Amino acid sequence: MKTNTPRTPAWNEAVNRFPENLRAEIDGLWDSRGVLAAETVGRLVGDPQAEIGTLMMQLLPVAQQFAVVPVSHYQVGAVAAGMPIPGTSWCSLYLGANFEFSGAALSFTAHAEQAATNNAWLNGEAGLQALAISAAPCGYCRQFLYELSTAQQLSILLPSDPKNPLAYNITLLTTFLPDAFGPSDLGVTGGLMDPKLGSHDLALESGAPADPVIAAALAAASGSYAPYATDTSHNYAGVAVQLADGSIYPGRYAENAAYNPSLSPLESALTFMNMAQPLTATRVVTRCVLVEVPTLASQLSATQAALAAYAPDQTLEYYTARIVSD
Repeated sequence: MKTNTPRTPAWNEAVNRFPENLRAEIDGLWDSRGVLAAETVGRLVGDPQAEIGTLMMQLLPVAQQFAVVPVSHYQVGAVAAGMPIPGTSWCSLYLGANFEFSGAALSFTAHAEQAATNNAWLNGEAGLQALAISAAPCGYCRQFLYELSTAQQLSILLPSDPKNPLAYNITLLTTFLPDAFGPSDLGVTGGLMDPKLGSHDLALESGAPADPVIAAALAAASGSYAPYATDTSHNYAGVAVQLADGSIYPGRYAENAAYNPSLSPLESALTFMNMAQPLTATRVVTRCVLVEVPTLASQLSATQAALAAYAPDQTLEYYTARIVSD
């Protein structure tokens, strides 16, 4: 449902680049988790003035408006295309933008490509077929994207003409990452967003939670992607943040074969929250819960550090879980 929240001038400028008959649908992204549902994409692409690649390129300036960049002041946007809906050629589109933490190490930054992937993953997608970006992905993001279950077929859409923002080239991700190292090199079949690798039966050591924030964090941990054992177990981990308005946003750990490009559960939760909240909303965190299966690679200290930078008045609530079945 749309709100009456006033739009920013930059948002209006991005939306007004679309043909007038498409602007209402695009403006709805303000309130719709940064998602264009497949049926909406079908309506928009059905218009003679549009097609899906062009639509994704047009959406990049809209995605950029969600960027949180107190350190670099450099907005980056990305648009991910989910898998086709059975029986159609349409798919949902997911926006993402870079998210920085003031006062924290730059390594905590979530890149736009990660945010768009995370947005699709937490909205139930089982893979991506394409990703539009305003410039070629950095090495960090190339490695992160190579973890995807659909990495071998993932198309990267990049601008091809500085004088025409809608012109683009399509290049396979694998072209950007020759001699790549990924899940298969460590004996993992599948990858990030594969439902088989994101469905774990976990239980809290303290028992079943009645608290909705703790329950959301446990559910996020149960859906996390951590196929690489860090000692005797896997570091399944999830976070849930609650805002002052009572809304709750989950985040899942997304591990990477190269380790460093892994997306932490708090980064996942905050980027998901950021895409879901209207741009002018007050994002005041009142609670943050971390649930994990403890291993030698615990998320605890990193989550505490990032939370201290983003919401310094809040204390992390921490719960350990055990694997019932996997």
